[in-house]
Amino acid sequence: MIHTVPNPKMTVHEVEKFRDNLRKCVSGKLTLKEKKAIEARTQRINRVAKRIIANNGGKNPILGY
Repeated sequence: MIHTVPNPKMTVHEVEKFRDNLRKCVSGKLTLKEKKAIEARTQRINRVAKRIIANNGGKNPILGY
């Protein structure tokens, strides 16, 4: 199981980069390259999820249904 860290240590640069990325996503000011990267990642995630569910008899192994 993956353990989460509720308050991870972050540098000032990491916080600024996170906020800039969040602003770009919320405002929709992503470049074409960034949009394509997000779309490719989403497709890959969905493809892997379908393969995992297919390999487990149509059930989600985490949720059990």
